[in-house]
Parts: sequence; structure tokens; C-alpha cells
Amino acid sequence: MGWLLRILSLFIPLLRWPLRAWINTHPSPSDLSEIALTGDKPVCYVLPVASVMDWLALEAVCAEHGLPRPYLAGNSMPSMQRSVVVALPVGRSGERSELHRIVALGLHDQNYDVQLVPVSVFWGRNPVKETSLFRILFADSERTGRLRKLLIVLANGHNTLVHFGQPLDYRGFLDEDAAPDVMVRKLVRVLRIHFRRQRAATLGPALSRRSQLINSLLADADVQQAIEDSARRDKVSTAAARSRARDYANEIAADYSNIAIGFMLRVLTWLWNRIYDGVDVRHLARLRATTHDRREVIYLPSHRSHMDYLLVSYILYQEGLALPQIAAGVNLNFWPVGALLRRCGAFYLRRSFKGDRLYTAVFRAYVDVLIQRGQPMKFYPEGGRSRTGRLLSPKTGMLSMAVTSALGGKGAPAAIVPVYIGYDRVMEVNKYFDELRGTRVKKGESMGDLVRGSTKVLKRKYGRVFVSFGEPIDLQAYADAHLPDWRDKMRALEMDSRPRWLQDFVATLAERVMESINATATLNATGLASLVLLGSPQKAVAEDEMVKTLSLLAELARRCPYSRDATPPEKTDGRELLAEAEPMMRLIRVPHAWGDVLTVESRQAVLLTYTRNNVMHLFALPSLVANFFAHAESRERERVLDDAVELYPLLASELFLRWPTEQARAALGEAIDGLLKCGLLLSDETGRLQRPEAGTAAFAALMSLSRIMREALERYAMTVMLLSHNLETGNVERGRFERQCQLMAERMAILTGRNSPEFFDSRLFRNHLQTLVRVGLLHQQGSKLEIDPALRDVAEHALQLLGADLRQSIAHLTSLPHLDDGVDSSAQAEPASKSD
Repeated sequence: MGWLLRILSLFIPLLRWPLRAWINTHPSPSDLSEIALTGDKPVCYVLPVASVMDWLALEAVCAEHGLPRPYLAGNSMPSMQRSVVVALPVGRSGERSELHRIVALGLHDQNYDVQLVPVSVFWGRNPVKETSLFRILFADSERTGRLRKLLIVLANGHNTLVHFGQPLDYRGFLDEDAAPDVMVRKLVRVLRIHFRRQRAATLGPALSRRSQLINSLLADADVQQAIEDSARRDKVSTAAARSRARDYANEIAADYSNIAIGFMLRVLTWLWNRIYDGVDVRHLARLRATTHDRREVIYLPSHRSHMDYLLVSYILYQEGLALPQIAAGVNLNFWPVGALLRRCGAFYLRRSFKGDRLYTAVFRAYVDVLIQRGQPMKFYPEGGRSRTGRLLSPKTGMLSMAVTSALGGKGAPAAIVPVYIGYDRVMEVNKYFDELRGTRVKKGESMGDLVRGSTKVLKRKYGRVFVSFGEPIDLQAYADAHLPDWRDKMRALEMDSRPRWLQDFVATLAERVMESINATATLNATGLASLVLLGSPQKAVAEDEMVKTLSLLAELARRCPYSRDATPPEKTDGRELLAEAEPMMRLIRVPHAWGDVLTVESRQAVLLTYTRNNVMHLFALPSLVANFFAHAESRERERVLDDAVELYPLLASELFLRWPTEQARAALGEAIDGLLKCGLLLSDETGRLQRPEAGTAAFAALMSLSRIMREALERYAMTVMLLSHNLETGNVERGRFERQCQLMAERMAILTGRNSPEFFDSRLFRNHLQTLVRVGLLHQQGSKLEIDPALRDVAEHALQLLGADLRQSIAHLTSLPHLDDGVDSSAQAEPASKSD
């Protein structure tokens, strides 16, 4: 690192311990096993600049986490006995002897290899404001004088991030025909690009002062035009319209504060440890590569709890990634929470813009600014929190703005990152149950509600949280594949214009995002046990049967994975899975001489449907196949595939399954193969599929598996039977028919003893109808639906999957003479393309 460092190395023992006492280092990645270090090659750490303080911070992390200790290189080469640390040269004529010797040795000795590990040290995590005094004195920067470096360490030493990059392919990098000087310059260039990108990925872009940001929003050409139009339309002065636009900007814009971030970090660390048993995070390495690739990153998570707002940002901060700005509903902008969230990166939006073109223009300009600057952002494609645990149909308003900004050439290439968030237990689940039952009306949040809710929350444990980052969607590549000539179309797009091609493209993209969220789900023990318990007819299962079924389903999840990103249970032993799930599920043990029986109270059974719904899609295809054997001992494989493919679109649209319809047959075939491998199905000498013998553990598991999709298939059977009942007239009025389906489901719930409000959720029936329109069995004609005669065969196939008692109940209900009683004749169907 130069003569100065070699002189200072004599005094290192005097500096090391006081510095370690002062600084608090945190490694990135937090799981250092992500770094592909091998034990058969020497290690050489590479810093972007020569700095004793950076070296000591690196040494502290290595000592704490068992990595090879970094020694100053001096005249020594990296060896198995001694790892070294070097720095990039200052310039073309600067000091580069250490890298030069390492490169020269590799060119001379073809057997010599070394792991070059780039290391970035960040003193503080401040995406500081431009031209701020803090930046001048205390904010970390790539090159500083010795005095300023000391001030930086004193100010930010308690929050020091040491990031380790992946080792460079040293042997693959060398070119034996090139001169050492040329190779060193090439190596330095590659490393400098890495360090520059890593700095951007960790700190994000520099921020403007909030007043400057708001002034820039008001200076936007589209906003100025909207101000003039608003003044003319509302017959007010331009100054009054501009004042209203400024109020909108103040309502929307975030106001980042590092002090607030530090405070929330300490609070959240305490909170997670208090109410959760850990946060399980998956696929961080892929996310890190995406953020390092100079892209605008847009995080689109599932939304199940208010904790989601804080959780993803907390994980990103802990993992050394730039914090996103978060779109939050304006209902959360109440004192003092609103101001605190705003300072942690929240920007607020109204639930509906209600044709307010001025508000729309200001908000769109704000989104444009975020994307232009390369500021990561996060919003929830569902629009609101799911009350049932299922993914909701996506709202496309915010996504449309982000897409038009990113594809309109207003920023860096964008990557959309779907994020799955799951919980052993969601803290709001009791409130959700009451809302679905209609006993509690959803109202705006307030400080009083927060205080009252916090006292209850802090007294309980909610198990583990599961966060998984899905496969990033390269937005430009996606547009190339799905929107021909999109560059020309985007250039011609006018403000507030949402042509049909844009609506269709964004709707397709939104569906892809939801499918990707589900494709990266984690199957936790609580979700798996809830699937088994709620699938039992009386919500009661013998303990030995529960243990065996859990083991078989866990094995199925491993042998027949939903996707390469889906995570099966960590444990495979059914007894261990039950032990983990039992306290979260609040199971009741009923002692019996032949073994305990496990059950739950009626209300708790309903609450567990939320946990079940988080993960039920992971077994959608095996469950669909299993249903063909619930009432038949054997069936031909090809016949099963034919009938299952016919039903697949329903499940795909309801659960956002990842396979296109044309791939459904192959996917169902893989599901059958998985069932055969696990012994849940058998095959005779002719290839005919058979269910296991009754009374065996495999038979019990197959029946439990079949019940996972049973309610969905029952709803589908109701829908198509009601439609076939109207074949003589040939059409139905959509709004009226949706209400008929809901009333019929309510009736069925009463007759069958179901205590599950989601069973008659009107949105599910609306979704069924849209699916039937998409596959050509219904045809939209204004407010009416024309029924295709082929629907009769579909109805018969759907009924075959149900038991005789359910077939009789459905047949009886569809033949009632007063089927329209209780239906509001003014009911209108919600447009299928509606978005906010």
C-alpha cells in the first residue's frame, strides 16, 4: 500500500484495539458463505484506496467471522500461509508494484493461482444531500485526506459496512501473450468499475434537498401544463393552482433522514427479536447481482401486513443494499408515524386520483424523478393488504406510471424484482377475520389504534417471517418480447394517455409479477400443517396420521418442487414439523388411549386459513390430480391429464400459477410423476394409475392432498352448473349472475358447516367468469355473458370430482325456482380491466 502504510504498520498495534473498541463493523453479505472462497488457493483482498482505517475495519470483520486474516503485502506474495491486502494504484504512474508482482507471477508460473477479493468499506450509510455541509466534513467518500478520514471514522465508526465482492477469476483473466503492465491496467480498470457500481448499489444516488426537489417537480413541463389547465378549468388564478400543486408535492414527497433511519434500525432490531423468531431471507445473491448491474430496481412485494412496509427495507439495509423509496397509502400519514415513515423513505399516494389531473401530473413527475436518478423504489402491486392470505388481483395504476417512466428513456434500464413475504402468523389476522365477516368496518389508521394495537402485539410471538426475492424481470427485455415497436410507441405517448396497447401490456406484466411472487414462496411448517388440518373433514386429525402426512407432503415438495425458487420445508421429519407448527397453530390435544387427536377451536380454524392460503398454490397441481382419485380407485393417465388440463385455467387465474396454459399438460405430467415417486399414486402393469390401499399412510396423505383444492373446485362447479342452467336462454347478466354465485356459495357454506368467509368471496367468482371468457366458454356482450354450449361438458367434468352429497346439493340449488330471490337487479359487473 505504499511507503506510508509500511511506516504506519509499526504503530498498528497501538491503533488496532482503540479503533476496534470504537467501530462497529457489519459484513455484507451477512452470510459470508455467499462468497465463493475455496480453501485451496491463497486470498488477496483488494481495497479501492490505500487506507489504514479501511484495512483495520477489514481485519476486524475477518477476525470475527473466521476469514483469512489480511496482512499488508509489503514484499510478500499471497500464499496459503499468509493472506494479504493491497490497494488499487492512484493513477497510471502511481504505485502498483503489489498488483504488478501478483500479475507477473501468474504470467510466469502457470500453476500459481490466487483469489482476488474486492472489498469496499463504507463508513456510514448516507445517501447524503447534494452540497450539504455534512457531506463536506463527515460523509464517506472514495478519496479523502488523513484528517478528514479521521473525522469520518469518529462520526460514522459505529455504522461501518464491509462489503465483500465475489473473487475474480484470476487465471481466466490473465492473457499469457500480454505484457504485465497491460494486464495490470486492465485489472485495475475492471476493479474500479466494480467499486463504482458497488458504491452506487450500497448508497444509492445522492439526494436533493426536499425544497429543491419540490421546485423541480413544479418546473416539470407536464406539471406546468396541468397547472394552467387546472386554473382555467376551476376559474382560479395560476398562482392559486400552483399553490395547490405545491401542496400536493409536499403531501407526496419523501424527506430522507439518516438520523430517522438509524433510529428505526435500532427499533426494528429490537422489535423483530421481540415478536419474531427470525427472518428467513432467500435469493439475496441474485438480488445483489441485479443491483450491481447499474439498473433502476423496482421492488414489488406481496402485501399481507403493515410490517411489510418496514421489513423489506430493514433486510436491504442489513444486507448493504440501497434503501428504496416506498409508496405508502396516505392513510398512514398520521402523526407521528407519517412523518417518521416519510423520513425513512416513504412517499404517499392517495387511494384514488379521482380524475384530478393536477395531482396525477405531480405524482407522475415524482415517479419520473425517482427513475431518472436511479433511486430504488417499492410499491405493492395488490394495492392493499390481502385479507385472505391469497394474492389479490393486481392494481396497475402505479405500475403503469413506473413502466412509462422507465421505458420512456427517463432513466437507467429497470429491473422489476418480485418479493414474496410470508409469516407463520400475521398479527392483523383477527382484524381481517372480522372485516370479512362484516363485524368490523375498515377505517383509517390513527395514533390511538397504533398504541392499542402495540400493547397486544408486543405480548405475543408470531413465529418466523419468510422473505424471498424472485427472479428479476428485465423491463426492456420484457418489452422487446411482448410489445413490438415499444420505443416508438413510448415516444409518441402523451401525458394522461393510457391507450389500449399500454393497458394490455401493463396488465400482462402485472400478471407475470404475481406469478413470480408465488413462484418464490417458502413452504413453512405452519403452512404445511395448516393444509393438513384444514383438509380434514372435522378439522381434527390423529397425531400419528398428521406426522406421517406431513412427512409425505414434505417429501413431495422436494421431489416435485413448484419452481426452482420455491423453498421446501427445512425439516422433512413429520414429528419435527409438527413440533415447530403446534405453538403457532394453537393446537388442542385431545388425549385418547389410541393416541392424541389434534384439533383447534372453530375461530382458530378460520384464522389458519390465512396461513394455508399463503402456500396452497405450491400443491395446486398435485392436489388437482389427487382429486381425480378421491372418488375413483383408478383412472387412465391420459384421461386424467385431459380433464386436468381443462380445469387448469381456473386454478391458474385464481392462484397465479406460473405455467402458461400450453405448458399445463407437461407440468401436470410432472406432478403425476412426483406422486408416483412418493408412493401417493401407484401404476399397474398397463400404466393405469391407482390410488394406494385405504387405511395406509399414503392413502391418508393423498386424500389430504386432494382437499387442498377442493373448495376451489366446488366454487368452479357451482359457477359452471349455474351457467349451464341458463343454457336455454343462452346468456346471463353479469352483475346479477355474480350475485347468484355468491348467494349459492353462502347457502352451501351453511349446509356443509363451513366457517370460512373467503369461500363466498365475490371476487373469486368474478375471476372465474373472466377466466371462462378468456378460454372462450363465455363471450362478453356489454353487460351480458353469452354462454357457449361446450360449457355443459365442462360442468359434467367438474361435478365428477365432487362427492355424491355435494353433487346432490349443487344440483338441488341450481334447480330452485326462485334462484333470483335476494339478487339486486341493479347490480353491475365490475369492468374486467379496472385498475387504480
